[in-house]
Amino acid sequence: MARSIRSPEFGRDLSRVPRTGTFGQALDAAITARGLTLDRVRYHLAEKGIDVSVATLSYWRRDRRRPEREESLRAVRALEALLGLPATSLLTLLGPPRPRGRWLRRETELPLMAEFDDPDEGDYTMVSAHDVFTVGADGDERGVRSRLVLRGERGRVTRCLVKYQADTPDYPPALTTVRFCRRGEVRRDDATGLMVAELLLDKPLRAGDHAVVEYEMASEPGPRVEFYYRQFLTPVAEYSQQVQFEGALPSRCHGFRRTSLHGPEQVAEALTVGPSGASCQVGFNVSPGIIGTRWTW
Repeated sequence: MARSIRSPEFGRDLSRVPRTGTFGQALDAAITARGLTLDRVRYHLAEKGIDVSVATLSYWRRDRRRPEREESLRAVRALEALLGLPATSLLTLLGPPRPRGRWLRRETELPLMAEFDDPDEGDYTMVSAHDVFTVGADGDERGVRSRLVLRGERGRVTRCLVKYQADTPDYPPALTTVRFCRRGEVRRDDATGLMVAELLLDKPLRAGDHAVVEYEMASEPGPRVEFYYRQFLTPVAEYSQQVQFEGALPSRCHGFRRTSLHGPEQVAEALTVGPSGASCQVGFNVSPGIIGTRWTW
């Protein structure tokens, strides 16, 4: 049974709830004033066909998460009615939607990438890449495990730079594991949730030399996610992308392509999520652009 959390700023005065404090404080005060547990709130929402976990409701009332997706905003509207609040009162406290992290323009990456500039560093090509993106039991982003094959092209290559863009800045990623290389410098942009990490190779690469590196990025539990992608700025001979679902499986899943971050999205193929809970798509001779997986709960 979820424990009731009180907001001493509001007490049981519902008249103040819509006009003062944060969204989480207002929601907490309204739930407390109505004498409801989170289990009961979830039950009443489910009766209206709205599925919100107790964990998500707890995050909302403590301002640890922000409802932003359409399904979440529908739940907020239902909460206003359930708790006897004026229409849009909780929605107003949310304010305008914040820019979501994944689809950031390239210019937002440049300042962070510039911190790694080194005129003596050689050039390399990514020959192949393999990603396994993990979706948590609550449908949230847990992280990605990647394996890259690199080939030296010019000069002396001592490192590989990798980027990861969290779905929302509130839950920034962390570089948790590296294999066949060493962890170098890591830079983050807290405003966007972007992280750039330096992987130091076991030995320098000259033209024609190859190396394999593996790394894992992890995120704290956050909002539900509905897609994953990797962007390629140069051609790649082979790429495979798997999405591992640790909890409930999506109702539909498909691969998609984009020529650029803000180009039109084209459905590539329907993907099957097998008994292991994973989808898979593979591309050969991949052109610059985006390969992604999108799913529907």
